[in-house]
Amino acid sequence: MGRGVSQQLCPQCQEEKPPFRLARAVGPYRGMLKDVILDFKYKGRRSLSQPLGYLLAQVVAAEPLFGKPQVIIPVPLARQRLKERAFNQAELLAREVGRLLGLKVAEGVLLKERDTVPQAGLGRKERWINLKDTFALKRASIIEGQDVLLVDDVLTTGATVTACTIVLLQAGARSVSVATLATGIL
Repeated sequence: MGRGVSQQLCPQCQEEKPPFRLARAVGPYRGMLKDVILDFKYKGRRSLSQPLGYLLAQVVAAEPLFGKPQVIIPVPLARQRLKERAFNQAELLAREVGRLLGLKVAEGVLLKERDTVPQAGLGRKERWINLKDTFALKRASIIEGQDVLLVDDVLTTGATVTACTIVLLQAGARSVSVATLATGIL
């Protein structure tokens, strides 16, 4: 995981190879990028989806290992969290990336079936336990045999995107690649 075209695996991925093909981020989760993501996510600044989506689309377009994804899937929020926030930041990013790259965005296909405690503040093991049996697929036919681009805002331990990837692969996706704004894994 990481930025650019580096094919090196992060230390966590060296221990246990993730089910997704690759993951790339705009940058590390710190400084100005972190501040902007927090404003976008928690202060309701939806207008940030356009410049952030542009940056994310640039990462996807510049990475040859992404190939040509056929469908973009945003990481879903649980109903209660969506109700509190009034929008899903991953969905807004996915729409913008899809618009810029001419890719289909399949919203509402991957579902978060139950509320979980927020991942922020949890350790690696607790994050995996927190997400067990959380995600499900509706209309699996949309992703059967497809190369999927999974979009989220931040990749910290990889627990969320791994849980989502497993569900997508079990439902017949040919491959899953991950694009995020930021990563805590360097």
